[in-house]
Amino acid sequence: MERVKHHLKRLVGGLTLLLVTVFILLMSSQITMAIPNGGYTRPELLIQPEDLKVLIDKKDTDIRIIDVREKIKYLAGHIPGAVNIWRPDIVDKDHPTPGMVAPQAQVEELMGRLGISHRNTLIIYSDGADGARLWWILAYYGFPIRQLKLLDGSLDGWKAKGYPTEMISPQISQTQFKLPGKTKSMEPLLCTLPEVRGALKEPKKVVLDVRASKEYLGEETLAGAVKPGRIPGVKWIEWREVLIKEGPNKGYWKSAEEIRKLFADLGVTPDKEIYIY
Repeated sequence: MERVKHHLKRLVGGLTLLLVTVFILLMSSQITMAIPNGGYTRPELLIQPEDLKVLIDKKDTDIRIIDVREKIKYLAGHIPGAVNIWRPDIVDKDHPTPGMVAPQAQVEELMGRLGISHRNTLIIYSDGADGARLWWILAYYGFPIRQLKLLDGSLDGWKAKGYPTEMISPQISQTQFKLPGKTKSMEPLLCTLPEVRGALKEPKKVVLDVRASKEYLGEETLAGAVKPGRIPGVKWIEWREVLIKEGPNKGYWKSAEEIRKLFADLGVTPDKEIYIY
């Protein structure tokens, strides 16, 4: 499970970064043994609803909660104290291709407007994969990974515990937010189309399509896609497969053992360089 940061690349314009987080959870250049909390090598990247509730109850001023959903959903009910970001906020507004990663200055302006400091620990949730996209963008621009957490179970998991939601937005004092910028360790997480074309020809590299089945099969084309279908020669798994589908833990991450088997059966193993879109 070595060199995780060098074995994960994301296609420009990709739709979801949830699977990138999966591989970082499962792999580490420093820890190779299974440990509690799902057996992940990086369990600190997730936070459980009950642990977040404790932080909120004790009014921990070091945390900021970010709800990554459409504004109308946010206003209908969100975790107390959460601020709202939606997908258009974190894509490049000036790029001719829809869905490209927002430039660093745009992300800095957004986070400062929301009153977020570089000292904060950010707890992110969504009702899909957009929370993981924000997590990835912040990590890509150098925000410390140790200060970035995804809420396991997301908002549904929070509400299933009987915890409260609110419909008011918190008062915000704007900040001057600056990101360190891309580091050598994070820069490999973004790749170009020529790199992808080359990866398709190499046995030690895997291009992974993690969209919904209808998109993969060309039966549905979402905004931002140039045309229906998929890149020839890719492997496919829908991003939702890493989450529990039913029962009291629906929406929570599967265990590390389950996820490793899921990808091993697909031929996606730690010795390969993985390109995700």
